[in-house]
Amino acid sequence: MLTRILQVFLLVCLVACQQQEQQPEQAKLPLLEIGQRQLSLQQFEREIQLNYPDLSGLPDEQQLQLKSQLIKQLIDRELILGEAARLNVQISPDELDAALAEIRGSYSADEFDQVLLQTGKTYEAWVAALKLRLLTAKVSTAVLSPKIKVTDKEAEQYYLNNKEEFRRPVEIRARQMLFPSEEEALNVLKLLKDGGDFATLAQEHSHSPDSEKGGALGYFSKGQLPPEFDEILFKLPVRRLSDPVESPYGFHLFIVENRRRAGLRQFAAVKDEIKEKLYQEKEENAFHLWIEDLHKKTETIVRWELLQSQQTLNH
Repeated sequence: MLTRILQVFLLVCLVACQQQEQQPEQAKLPLLEIGQRQLSLQQFEREIQLNYPDLSGLPDEQQLQLKSQLIKQLIDRELILGEAARLNVQISPDELDAALAEIRGSYSADEFDQVLLQTGKTYEAWVAALKLRLLTAKVSTAVLSPKIKVTDKEAEQYYLNNKEEFRRPVEIRARQMLFPSEEEALNVLKLLKDGGDFATLAQEHSHSPDSEKGGALGYFSKGQLPPEFDEILFKLPVRRLSDPVESPYGFHLFIVENRRRAGLRQFAAVKDEIKEKLYQEKEENAFHLWIEDLHKKTETIVRWELLQSQQTLNH
């Protein structure tokens, strides 16, 4: 009986020792292998922290679901990065800085922080995603652009089949000025009525961001500006000055420079617009097919058991 107990004890110890030897070996294996590219479990955990900083507060099932989604995104990313390396396509620091400046320029500092907060990602992850988008566009251009053509005939056929898209509503071209007080607006209105040039006075006196362009708003139709502006502008005769119009921003002066009647835009006027639209559609379809083809041609290994074991260790 004692001998039997010792045998069982030795067997249990042997199995335990084997498991302890296997676990460190398994831990050395990468979580992802995408062709020649690899991503370790530690690198993946870093990606989790960057993309989902508050993941630990979610239920296990939801955590695994988000991790699974991220793995699929990372596989696509590594495929694109692999092709970028093969084609020697890179994003320079100047290109990244220019893209960052363009995006930030449309927001105030507080608005940008709020937008970033809504994404649920860290700033580092957001910049990495932007860089990947820029790189993807470059790779797509290098690989797909030579294969994509849109002919004039295709554009014309699209126009004939979708004429309703090109029916233009009544449009007006106008200029504006903005002032912090009604008194200031009335003073400039007097200068205008005395023969002053609207664009010149807008550059000199207007507080609106478009003052550098003489207050030019370009062509627009109803609904593109606040309703209180539409109410004034679309009733205002051409070359007639408005009285001061109050808004949450201050007091505005408007002048309508031209009015275009509603009608069907001619093909010649929209041909380039149509060709750009068709090109983008073809490029998007070609890109999805290209990614699918990369998936088929590239051996990919995902060690899901490493994720499961990591989830267990975290509890």
